[in-house]
Amino acid sequence: MAPQFRKTSIRRLQAISIIVIFIIGTMLPLFNKPSSIAHAEEKLKSKETADADTFEKQLEPYYYEVVQKWKSDGVQPGSEQLKLDAGNFSNKSRDAGVTLGSYAGKDHALLWSTQNGWVEYNVNVKEEGLYEMAFEYAPFLQKDGGTRQSIIFNVQINGAYPFKESRAIELKREFRDEKPQYDEKGNQIRSLVEDITGWRTEALRESGGANVEPLLFHLKKGENIIRLQALRESVALKTIEIKSPETYKTYQEVKEEYPSNSGKNGKLITIEAENFSKKNSTSIQVQYDRDPLTTPESLKKIKFNTLGGSNWYQGGQAVTWEFDVPEDGTYKIGFRGMQNYRKNLATFRTVYIDGKIPFEELKHFRIPYASGWQEVILEGKGKSPYSIYLTKGKHTISLEATYEPFVPLIIQMDKLSNEIRAISQDLRLATGNQEDSFRVWNVEEELPGLLDKLKAMKKQIETMTKEMLKVNGERSNVSQALESIVQDLTYLLDEPGEIANSQVRIGALQDSLENQRQELMNSPLAVDKFYISPDKEEFPSMTANWFQKIQGSYNSLIYSFSDQNQLHQQSDKELNVWMMWGRDYAEELQQLANQYFTPKYGIKVNVNLIQDTNLLILAKSAGIMPDVALGVPSGMPFEMAVRGAAKDISTMPGAEKLLEQYAPGTLLPYYYDGGTYGIPETINFKVLFYRKDILDQLGLEVPQTWDDVYDMLPTLLQNHLNFYADPKDFSYMLYQNGVELYTPDGMETGLDQPEAFKGFEEWTNLFNLHGMDRQVQSFYQQFRKGLFPIGIADFNQYMQLLVAAPEIMDAWGIAPIPGHIDPSGANVRWAGGTGMGTTSMMLFNDTPKEKQELAWDFIKWYSSPEVQTEYGLNLEQFRGETFRWNSANVAAFSKMPWRKSDLQAILEQWKWEKDIANVPGGYMTTRQLDFAWNQTVLEGGNPRIELEKAVKAIKRELKRKQSEFHLIDENNKVLNPLDVPIISEPWKGVEPYEQ
Repeated sequence: MAPQFRKTSIRRLQAISIIVIFIIGTMLPLFNKPSSIAHAEEKLKSKETADADTFEKQLEPYYYEVVQKWKSDGVQPGSEQLKLDAGNFSNKSRDAGVTLGSYAGKDHALLWSTQNGWVEYNVNVKEEGLYEMAFEYAPFLQKDGGTRQSIIFNVQINGAYPFKESRAIELKREFRDEKPQYDEKGNQIRSLVEDITGWRTEALRESGGANVEPLLFHLKKGENIIRLQALRESVALKTIEIKSPETYKTYQEVKEEYPSNSGKNGKLITIEAENFSKKNSTSIQVQYDRDPLTTPESLKKIKFNTLGGSNWYQGGQAVTWEFDVPEDGTYKIGFRGMQNYRKNLATFRTVYIDGKIPFEELKHFRIPYASGWQEVILEGKGKSPYSIYLTKGKHTISLEATYEPFVPLIIQMDKLSNEIRAISQDLRLATGNQEDSFRVWNVEEELPGLLDKLKAMKKQIETMTKEMLKVNGERSNVSQALESIVQDLTYLLDEPGEIANSQVRIGALQDSLENQRQELMNSPLAVDKFYISPDKEEFPSMTANWFQKIQGSYNSLIYSFSDQNQLHQQSDKELNVWMMWGRDYAEELQQLANQYFTPKYGIKVNVNLIQDTNLLILAKSAGIMPDVALGVPSGMPFEMAVRGAAKDISTMPGAEKLLEQYAPGTLLPYYYDGGTYGIPETINFKVLFYRKDILDQLGLEVPQTWDDVYDMLPTLLQNHLNFYADPKDFSYMLYQNGVELYTPDGMETGLDQPEAFKGFEEWTNLFNLHGMDRQVQSFYQQFRKGLFPIGIADFNQYMQLLVAAPEIMDAWGIAPIPGHIDPSGANVRWAGGTGMGTTSMMLFNDTPKEKQELAWDFIKWYSSPEVQTEYGLNLEQFRGETFRWNSANVAAFSKMPWRKSDLQAILEQWKWEKDIANVPGGYMTTRQLDFAWNQTVLEGGNPRIELEKAVKAIKRELKRKQSEFHLIDENNKVLNPLDVPIISEPWKGVEPYEQ
């Protein structure tokens, strides 16, 4: 303990010294006296800026920026055509999981069966220039070890990544829906999805879909080394083609090449959007719509009659339709579309005919915002439809989401966001991380150059606002947000003395830019049907008139009162399950129940989709409770238990065995008064995220303890980087310091103990003493950029990075949360947060006894490892990676397609999961801890005094609630202790699944 005490004392002395320097440095300008301390501070700041600049230069530019530089440098397209045998590589890493063999009918293919290592090819070109690359590839099918995810590589040219996008290059799969399926009531349900990807040749494109054209690579004259590294999925490669870039003619140039007799009369061709032939993402789904002009009708019974919407928004997502042309001729194309997902913001689609972009104008065709269904005609600026020559026979039309016109603005927003963050850091350094409303700042002298930066930023955003209007075609929410930022900057420039005390406002500017940047990257669109019409014919009407709209609204209203939409029509002969998830989740469960549960137990299961969680409480009053509830927020079982509505699951036969499948810490929210009133359905783990590339550059190791974190912080801060810790998450600091939030009888708070004051002080010191940011605008974005290369976050962050940040796929990893070394030498990693955003399952006392037993059978069936595994795998395979099922059943969780190293880190942290127990009045605990943090960190209060204030308020509310629920008498004598479990040992239930 003595060495540890000395180490802590030294660290505190160092921190106090830094604070003294900041105070002196802040006061000196007031007296206008030169000082060696001020000189040392300025020297340190200059060194930090230089180090930050050096660090930034190690990051690659965007592809758009590189292309602009090629243009300014006069780099020309190459003219050679080369084809390499993928099996004839010149070099490979020792860990490369590659062999040569046959796959899907082709011999001597490079079989990349594991996502390890790299291979290199020596390529000799006679002419320097810009070249496209195309792969002939076949993704491994599931029976061969593949999944339904796309393939992702990274590509280096001559030992370096030429641009950011080369870190994640995607090769898509292709899918189609199998034959339509219907439930017993005639409602259409989701079809199974078939992977139809075979051997195909595709040019390399970046994974985000920002660029319509294939990526270009600058190859020098002579020998070039091309290195490929597999990041995701198993794949067979046959050939690598290097060729000159494809060029696109304008519409007028293409039209002049049409045959002279191309204007023949043809026939109108109609294509229903739901009848597509293939798509390159399982996330793109058919939907149903009740507009009077949407066909086929979906009124009395659900019939999928549209495609896309909010699930067809990512760049690069494409859908293809087949159609027959009765005779040669020129045709115009239109479709009935819905584009009302973002106020006044346009969406773009790339149009392909027979797999090719017909002409330049269809590379990114703009679809304007409209409040409802609209007529979308492929036409030019003069509102004249494009004529497209089609020969008799089969053809295809494809629409692909893109946001390429917005890319220059997105890049500028990214850079401005970084500049705003740098300004925030400068202000934090100058103010000592404290705002003082009584101090008068001379910004020009004390913060030289800041006003010039803000003026330049204002001018740039004003220019962006004009460019946004030009690209979008009308004023949008994004334009308004940019105008609002300009107004804020104008205020700061008009009142420079307020800048130092406006750190929250400046941080909000960064948040706004990040939000608008993400908004521009989304391109949602729904399609009802296509019309391919001869040039001389008119399109059918695509929008409903006022009479049709009124009739449609009336029909929808009448339908809403039909029996199948009334919960009071629940049958006593069916097991009524309420599910608070989306329709896709409910449909998948209904199919599994029909397939497995009903044949075994002899009762029909009726899965009802419930959108409002408060409906459970209202249903109790109305006497229409379900037999089983799923997807219930983790706090709801406790609320229902104190009101006598929830069934104590621990009294059911076999409950002890079932509950052993779950970590005791994850069950804490469901304990009350000796009973268990809910079972975890999903888990929201928290882990440490870190950027491998940046930590390597800085010579830092992944921290195992909080002392390790404190040791690495100076290096991070010196490089204008930081460690992210959620300011509102107290769990790890309190739990790891041995704090229990409540006494074992559940009647008193545990925050009045010495270890609680120690843990609270360490928590607030993260921000007061160690320099962690109190306000972070999207850790996901900052982590992606590398500005916060390490931090603690949850499952949602994990999925965002996995799905939406492929460019850093090989550059990040996760690890267990840093811990504290206890007296026995063990690294204690307790952390909570699993109750935030998690769901549970529960039973009810109102259910008749005979049905209650069947409801319990359903819970046991649904929560079993086998059903949870099949449920989770089906969701992801048929609906996409965004449906990854984070089952609270560790056996099922471990069988989802996680990265192996990630799974091991999650399982290690799972041992230490410890959520917040629920007691009457317990909401005051989190509320008062939040207040105490605000007073200590934001207002400069004393941590002990602020926590003591919080404890008084918590005790008062606990007593009030205990009296309300008759847990104590009028003399505060305990009548009914609650017996809150104390979790003191890590869970060993994960050990069978660790490798």
